[in-house]
This record gives sequence, C-alpha cells and structure tokens, in this order.
Amino acid sequence: MALDHISKRTYSSEPNSALKKLLNHIKTIGGRVMGSAYSRAALRTRIHALIFNQGLPSIFLTLNPVDIHSPVALYFAGVNVDLDNIRIEQLMTTYKRAETIASHPVATAKFFHLLITNILDTMIVGGVLGPVKAYFGTVENQGRGSLHLHLLIWLDHDMKPVDMKENIRNTDFREKLKAYLEDIIKEDLDQFKDEYVFENFDVANTWSTPP
Repeated sequence: MALDHISKRTYSSEPNSALKKLLNHIKTIGGRVMGSAYSRAALRTRIHALIFNQGLPSIFLTLNPVDIHSPVALYFAGVNVDLDNIRIEQLMTTYKRAETIASHPVATAKFFHLLITNILDTMIVGGVLGPVKAYFGTVENQGRGSLHLHLLIWLDHDMKPVDMKENIRNTDFREKLKAYLEDIIKEDLDQFKDEYVFENFDVANTWSTPP
C-alpha cells in the first residue's frame, strides 16, 4: 500500500486503521525487546513514575569506562596478564588492545558489569555521595561498541527545586552546597601532566588485582 502511494505520488491525511493496529502490536512486542526504540520508551515511562514518586533527581551521571586501556578488560578477553604485577611497558599497543576488545564483546560486557557493580556498591550505595534513596540507570553502546551507563540519582533529602531556589540566596547555604559539590566532583586531565612528574616519582606504574 505504501509503495503504491509512493509510486503514484499520492498523499492521504486519513489514518490507516490496519497500519495503526500493526504499529500498536509492534510497540507492545518491541517494548520487551532489549535495546529497541520501544524498550527505551518503556524505560522513560518507568523514569517518569520514579520522578512522580521521588521527585526530580539530584544528580545525572554518565559512567564511560575506557576498556581499551584497562588491564582488567584485557584479562577478561583472555590475554595472559598478571594483574598483580603489570607495568605500562608490558601492555600491547593501543591498536592491538582495541582490536582485542572489539573481538571479545562478551568479555567486554563482563568487565563493564564488574566495574559498574563495584561503582554502585562503593560510590552510590556506599555513601560517597551521601544518603541515596533511589537511582535509575540505562546502558547504551557507543559507535565502537563499548558500553556506557547513564545514571539518575536521587539523594535522600526533602529539598524541592523551589526550596533550592529560595535557600540559594543564603550565603551559608551556598558555601555548604559549594563545598559538597567540590567534594564529589573532580576534574583530572592526565594527558596534560608533565612527564617530569612521572620521572621524579619512584613508584612503579602497576595495577592491583580486582576483587
């Protein structure tokens, strides 16, 4: 039918009941297919429900592990490495590491799961951000296939946006909020560190075995 309309260059504003019914069936089924557009729509519904129940989230966080530079990811991919005694000069080239990670998607997913689970246990549930009453995360993949996590976090307080707007006028509150944000947020630009710093530190560049 669509091909016929295209070939004849005709357009109708009348809804097609058969097509509408088909799309509804696809939406119902697709909502249960992980990774589909309809499943993401279903997740949005759950987020809206959580916002209705808990209020607006306090923090939006993206966790994007760099698997091609991780000895642990290489270990999961079957590379014979001693995680208790790894040195930078013993690692493969960047291209070879990327090739290894791309060739082992299941191993990469296991590494991602291990890392994210530990982050949730230690940082989110563990109290680094303070008391947390809820969190909601969704996993996506990048163009190169690596996984990353988008996370909404609800801190355990009763302050609403309107309260924040009112309290932000108070100097003492602003200073406390600034101190909290500086405590939980850190910027780290490793690529801009002076090589002189590494040369004058008598510490081996090693990683410990993960738990």
